Amino acid sequence: MKGTGIIRAKEIHCPTCGDKYSELRGVGFICQKCKTTPRKFFLDLFWQGKRFRVYSDKNGQVLDSYDRARVLLRTIQGEIDFHTFDPRKYLKDEQAKYHVDTLLGRYEGYKLKGLAPGYRHYFSHMVDIAKEYFGGQDVRDLRKIDLIGYKEHLESVYSWKPNTTKNVMDIVKSFLFWCKDDVELIDTVPPFPVVEVPEAAFRWLAQKDQVSIFQHVRDEHKPFIGFLFLHGTRPGEARALKCRNIDLEHQSITIGATFSGGEYCERRKGKGARILTIPIHPELFDWLKERVESSLPEAFVFVNPNTGNPFTEHKTLEIWDKIRKRAGLSKELRLYDASRHSFASQLVNEGVSIFKVSKLLGHSSTKMTEKYSHANINSMRADLAKLSLKPKDNIFGLSARKEKIED
Repeated sequence: MKGTGIIRAKEIHCPTCGDKYSELRGVGFICQKCKTTPRKFFLDLFWQGKRFRVYSDKNGQVLDSYDRARVLLRTIQGEIDFHTFDPRKYLKDEQAKYHVDTLLGRYEGYKLKGLAPGYRHYFSHMVDIAKEYFGGQDVRDLRKIDLIGYKEHLESVYSWKPNTTKNVMDIVKSFLFWCKDDVELIDTVPPFPVVEVPEAAFRWLAQKDQVSIFQHVRDEHKPFIGFLFLHGTRPGEARALKCRNIDLEHQSITIGATFSGGEYCERRKGKGARILTIPIHPELFDWLKERVESSLPEAFVFVNPNTGNPFTEHKTLEIWDKIRKRAGLSKELRLYDASRHSFASQLVNEGVSIFKVSKLLGHSSTKMTEKYSHANINSMRADLAKLSLKPKDNIFGLSARKEKIED
């Protein structure tokens, strides 16, 4: 059944004289005496035996002129003709359910529950940027061109590195898949524009360089820095280590917590990260043994000697910055590079399998560990040594240098 619609004025009477507005079909409403016109309109629709009142278009733009109302009425009549009309897109309460900024708010609340505390502020900030850009746009109407516009907006307004832009775009992509798979508001996720991210420089230290740098570590910080160098844990995991996590009998360490920002979290970093058990390095065993036997189980293993509290992220970075300066190292070399990256790269160079290195790092799959395989310089050097252009003696002891044999 084809629908019908009428344009009506929200204000029936002229505010000046009180007379009723007169309608000039196809032109608008006017007070014949004062020549004033209404400022707001709505569509009175009849479709499939039901009555609907539409006060704004799908983007929430109110019908503040007769011409705007007339254009919307034509649009709706076209949708009815092509059987694509959905009155929910035009009803104010229903519209709000599909507004991108409204849905981003719901998505943010859903995601924050599972995010690491140190990442929550960053995530909320990036969601706010998306809210401001997309506003009340209907999520069902988002197309690739809208996402391209968002990418160009980020690149023009913010002086971010490409990897940050990609992270922000990935948040929107994850949001749209949530709209599709979790709350089932859209049928498909539009294609996303590609953000070209240059490969980050991979930095690590050889053992001899670590030994040299370790001489610049103050005595009170050597157990902490030495632990990072010899065990390859993340700094936040080492800071969260408690005496009850050290098993002296089996000479092993259980890592199941981390610090995220300033908050202690009873789980490791990473989606689906499991509790990790690694062996104690022999060079740290005596110090760990003394620390555990002289402390309560809930005491943190590594503490700031000035406060007795576990190292904060700021203090850890301060310690490394001073070591780096004393050793004359580039400011580009992070503690993470000098410890975890170097730990894995050195093991690969020594011929330890990717599988074993993956287990020591606590990776959920060897795919995450493969980035360290390119560091196996020693192994590759040994392989290249198998090739040579030097002449060799043949099995009969004759010189390999022969005169050219003519066919």
